[in-house]
Amino acid sequence: MNQALCSESRMEIIDLETWERTEHFNFFQSLQKCNYGTTVQVDVSTLYDFRKEANNNGGKLRFSDLVYFFAMKAVNAIPELRTRIVDGNPVIFDVVHPAFTYIPKGRSLHANVVCRYAENYAEQSKYFEIARNNSDIAPTLSPEGGNKQNLIYFSIVTGVPFSAASNPWGDCSCDSVPRILFGQMHETESGRKMLPVSIELLHSLADGRHLAEFYRVFTELCSNPQNEIQQQ
Repeated sequence: MNQALCSESRMEIIDLETWERTEHFNFFQSLQKCNYGTTVQVDVSTLYDFRKEANNNGGKLRFSDLVYFFAMKAVNAIPELRTRIVDGNPVIFDVVHPAFTYIPKGRSLHANVVCRYAENYAEQSKYFEIARNNSDIAPTLSPEGGNKQNLIYFSIVTGVPFSAASNPWGDCSCDSVPRILFGQMHETESGRKMLPVSIELLHSLADGRHLAEFYRVFTELCSNPQNEIQQQ
């Protein structure tokens, strides 16, 4: 398989005898539905201006690639957002990879796409492009690797500056991949560019403070894009 499409991770089974979250895990997993979510309006004005200037100077930065990349960096920095359920057991992955929706060329319906995570933006953007090109050739809702738990599901709802959102879920005893949904960027009266960012995940694996940490890291990255992009 092309390296860009290879989403492998090392998995460690969590010991329920010593895990701090064992009581929380068992409590929330006993519920019929234990996924929950939040939506935050993130100020992406600096990122918007950065991309505009870069593209005016000959760059080819895709906004979706930038927000997916920054979201992946934030997720991988937080152990609880790399924690999943595999064969009924809580596990933690050393790295999780992006899975995102994409409308292939010549189609009106979306396909699902999986690619490898890279800490380097230039490399990550290449992986995104290879994955999209592969989907143009063979679009599917069930890409290779798409049934694994070491992923983050992304999607962008163009045209909807939502203030809340929800996603389809399967059985929470085995479907443990967080969903991150981006809405339509909109402008405030003061001229700030705001991006709706919704996250849904299992409460058995992560709490509100972990979501707060994600938003903090993601916002910081969006506010200083030159630190991650121009260093490549």
